Amino acid sequence: MPAIETARLRLRCFTERDLEDYVRIFADPEYTRYSPKGSVPPEQVREAAQAAYNYFTYHWQQHGFGVWAICDRVNHTLIGQCGLNCLPDSHEVEVLYRLDRAYWNQGLATEATKASLRYGFEQVQLDQIVALTLPHHLASRRVMEKAGLHYTKDAQIYGLNVVYYTLRRVEYQSDDSVYVLLV
Repeated sequence: MPAIETARLRLRCFTERDLEDYVRIFADPEYTRYSPKGSVPPEQVREAAQAAYNYFTYHWQQHGFGVWAICDRVNHTLIGQCGLNCLPDSHEVEVLYRLDRAYWNQGLATEATKASLRYGFEQVQLDQIVALTLPHHLASRRVMEKAGLHYTKDAQIYGLNVVYYTLRRVEYQSDDSVYVLLV
């Protein structure tokens, strides 16, 4: 699986070694607050983190793209996840991101999202990428907008009312940020 380096991050595949850190991050109710399934009860954190890890691995194997572990480029600390995910019962691909609360409000989600979009358009050759969030999740909406996605509509997916953002390849403009694809 390819990895990507940006100015401050390394996006790479999840490994079994990440599981303990991922469980720790997953245990924070704020980490999963806006996920389709909501916050995870403490007694189910390990199971939920393992299920997410298994799904990410399976998705890469099935589609040749997926969700990466986001690590600090300097100290290699796992700080979250970002990447591309096929929406269920659809031909659409979404960009998704989630960071450990200690790394919020630093532009890291936007940096990882831009790298994922670039990979999706330039490597996978997707024609369109979407992003979804709850209408009141303003921080996530700002990430989407800073990454170049545009509000398209309100929709219902995963049984939730969401706002739906899109970016088509013909609209996509790569910026000059540091981006190195590692194979």
